[in-house]
Amino acid sequence: MDIPANSLKNLKRWVIRHWLAYDERALRAFLDRIGVRASDTLMVHSSWRALNGFQGTPAQFCAALRESVGESGLVVMPSLTYQNQSSAEFLAIGKPMDVRRSPSAMGLLSEVFRRGKGVVRSLSPTHPLLAWGHDAAKFIAGHEQTDRPFGPDSPFSRLLERDALILCVDTGFESITFTHYVEDRFADTLAVPLYEPEPMPGTVIDREGNRIDCPTRVLSREANRLRREARLIDHLQRNRLLLARRLGNTRFTWIRATDLLAGAEQLVASGLHFFDAPVVQSLDSSATGHERVGQSSHRRRAGVNGPAAQR
Repeated sequence: MDIPANSLKNLKRWVIRHWLAYDERALRAFLDRIGVRASDTLMVHSSWRALNGFQGTPAQFCAALRESVGESGLVVMPSLTYQNQSSAEFLAIGKPMDVRRSPSAMGLLSEVFRRGKGVVRSLSPTHPLLAWGHDAAKFIAGHEQTDRPFGPDSPFSRLLERDALILCVDTGFESITFTHYVEDRFADTLAVPLYEPEPMPGTVIDREGNRIDCPTRVLSREANRLRREARLIDHLQRNRLLLARRLGNTRFTWIRATDLLAGAEQLVASGLHFFDAPVVQSLDSSATGHERVGQSSHRRRAGVNGPAAQR
């Protein structure tokens, strides 16, 4: 016998409401169990779902995050103003990022957090970060002064310095922007340029309404094509650096920034990489199949304990 779709939806809501529900107190207890402590830096990526089981509003969820680290800690969220397009495509439009007015396109939780009291926003045309808590203004400072939005002079490098816990709420590893910082650290081990040759023009509008020109480097099309993030995810999971667990009907995934960097270093040192080398047809008529350009030099450099960390 077929069950009406509405009945299935109502049954799902009933199960979540009675068996998979949790409140702010349970969320704080969960964060404590996975290692979030007072004074921590917590970087949160999220996708808010109506049936996530949380018995409260997005604002109350944000409040629980803040309470878990306290005023001596820091809560950070991404607030990119575009989605379903690359940074290059966004910059090509020529639309400025207004630090006060441009909404976050990184989900409802991020936008609610952006509007919260005491939250500040970095001045990056492509990868602005939101921050609340101790030294929040210092954390985001100078983002507009670097042409590499997740490079060593960006707030993303400070996530590593603070050994931030990166938390994904109902979204996957692919949402973690800190991995771009890792890629930047490993740029000289790639067989292709990580960035396009020339910066693209970008503009931000600060809190006083001043327009600031921010030339911005964007990831190259070739690097994006050759990225093999699944290889890095597998390594992190097998070494229990990337962890996941459910609370209610919400899936949480988390990793420390230092562990993400260390895992990437281990993977590259093993002779593997989370970027492939380009494949071209061999010009040698005696050769068969394809050859990987730059493979030997890529592996030789991969073992060096150089800088690493990102996205």
